[in-house]
Amino acid sequence: MTRPQPGRPLTRRGVLGALALGAATVAAGAGPAHADTTPAGTAGEPRLSLPAPTGPHPVGTTLLYLTDPTRTDAWAPVPRPRELRARLWYPAAPGARGPRAPWMSPAETAHLQAAYFAVPDARLTWPTTHARPNAPADRTRRHPVVLNSHGSGADSAFNTALAEELASHGHVVAAVDHTYDAGEVEFPGHRLDVRDKARVQAMTDAEIVAYRAADTRCLLDRLESGPLPAGLHTTLDLDAVGMFGHSMGGATTAQALHDDPRIRAGAVLDGPLFNTSATADQPRPLLLMASAWDSPTRDTMWDTLWPHLTGWRRRLTLTRSGHLSYCDLQLLIPQGQSAFAWPADQLEHFLGTGDPHRAVAAQRTYLTAYFNLHLHGIPTPLLDAPTPRWPEIRFDA
Repeated sequence: MTRPQPGRPLTRRGVLGALALGAATVAAGAGPAHADTTPAGTAGEPRLSLPAPTGPHPVGTTLLYLTDPTRTDAWAPVPRPRELRARLWYPAAPGARGPRAPWMSPAETAHLQAAYFAVPDARLTWPTTHARPNAPADRTRRHPVVLNSHGSGADSAFNTALAEELASHGHVVAAVDHTYDAGEVEFPGHRLDVRDKARVQAMTDAEIVAYRAADTRCLLDRLESGPLPAGLHTTLDLDAVGMFGHSMGGATTAQALHDDPRIRAGAVLDGPLFNTSATADQPRPLLLMASAWDSPTRDTMWDTLWPHLTGWRRRLTLTRSGHLSYCDLQLLIPQGQSAFAWPADQLEHFLGTGDPHRAVAAQRTYLTAYFNLHLHGIPTPLLDAPTPRWPEIRFDA
């Protein structure tokens, strides 16, 4: 993947187009950009971590495998029905115990590390999450559902910090892996399906977004019809469904919100807009959150859509941020910098200059408030005006 240029949106290159830049840097023999502040692991190896969720609920997680018999997979190397995986985070029953889930499986992190960071021999301890695999779901009430779509080349795990936060505050988060546009997806039997950039990009951006939106419909259909693990089928409030996505996942969110009346509210995190959702009237709530990365194309797309948003709408900017600030890489790349060795200018371009933990905390706070408002009906002044508590968030409209 080639380096994205400043002022151009990360669309078809995807989130991991930026990671290829790190790979090129390592191949060229560049050294670390600045002093290593990595948490210490065994024998000094980088040990990566994610912040604990702040809500009152313990968090469970599970994997869901889906087949869409109505579609032949346009991206698979051989003809077969479309196969997907979804990663779910949910409020667990009180007292949930057991080991915590890894951020991704060992096979997935090995592929990510080698294919995108180009450091196959580096010793890295990838994060352990705060969610317990297949913990019994909280059945004291039904919980709103928040769908999630990752950026091109990324994975459902990339928004773990946001998903765990939402789950701890009473939402079930269901993140679809768009097989072959996801960087790597492990299926039962240790089958690892990795991104097929050429097949994906043989489609136009509008076609890619429509295809991904169909993946989202498949997931939502399955949530409605079951069966679901961990007792989740009795805990979902499917009259209160929202969705968010980063980068191309933001474009997918806008399209799914346009196409599927079951989705009541959407949030686009630094994503472009394509297809019918780019100019159609939209009466349902939409939150647009931008990075501080200069992207005139993104801004023009959002300007075009803005007058068509006839319901609740907000347009915010996370100041001192970059395009990759809206995923877990905001935290993980600086922690693993002694191995990843990104040069300082690229760290600044893709991750911004703000404090990583504050950036993620601000996203968590505003996204939780947004879905609390539109799915739980909990009003909040946080979304009405700037606050000194969160100077990182600028209100643009």
